[in-house]
Amino acid sequence: MKVALRARPPADLTTAIVGVGLTAVTLLAWLGVLAQSGSGSGTMIGPRSPGFQIVALTAFLIAWLVMMAAMMLPSAAPLVLLYRVAGAGARAVNTMFLVVGYLIVWVAFGLPTFAVQQAVMTAASDGSLVGRSLPYVVAVVLALAGLYQFTPLKKACLRQCRSPLDFMVQRWHGAGPLAATRLGVEHGAYCVGCCWGLMAVLVVAGSMSLAWVTLIALLVFAEKVLPFGRRVGQLSGALLFLLAVVVAIRPDVAGLLRGTGMGM
Repeated sequence: MKVALRARPPADLTTAIVGVGLTAVTLLAWLGVLAQSGSGSGTMIGPRSPGFQIVALTAFLIAWLVMMAAMMLPSAAPLVLLYRVAGAGARAVNTMFLVVGYLIVWVAFGLPTFAVQQAVMTAASDGSLVGRSLPYVVAVVLALAGLYQFTPLKKACLRQCRSPLDFMVQRWHGAGPLAATRLGVEHGAYCVGCCWGLMAVLVVAGSMSLAWVTLIALLVFAEKVLPFGRRVGQLSGALLFLLAVVVAIRPDVAGLLRGTGMGM
């Protein structure tokens, strides 16, 4: 649904408050990531009972939500601020629903991520053939993530993420809370389509370590916001594929990449 946008003054006080609030949430999320990194609590691997798995999943999703808020909100900020500045009848309070919708998608993506993370951590602690094969799994994930950076689907999703004005014009559903949530969900879906390969690298190759979280957050921001973002994505794809080759030749490198992890 197309919409005629109505611009507000860029210096509108309420818009500034929205920007400050979004910055505060992002900074608090990064503090949470740093706290999680320094806790050394260790990944929750234990009995396969339903009760334990529910507790482990809940803890993981909370930590994952904090991490995604820290990593992804900076690159989503242009859409959030544009919604307030140019959305016809868009109230400042509804930007909160837009952000909630956006993060809901990333929380949903955390469900399969949890399963992958548990499988990887179990394999890493296994001295059998499964555990010894983990470096080659890391190499495959790196290669797939690198190749995905050059695919038409990646380009299509990145185009939506890099053009918040076009996105909002084409997908405006109204100014109410439900419409704002839907807009956030749709934008989040494109962001997942754009970044799932990098998140796979974060979980499988990087063990969600603070260094990898920071590196991928910077890469995502550059891809989506900076003028040369497309080139950054292609360069990162080439480097990931090269790293995959290195890991395949020298499996011990996979252990260096994984480091100590975040204890999620």
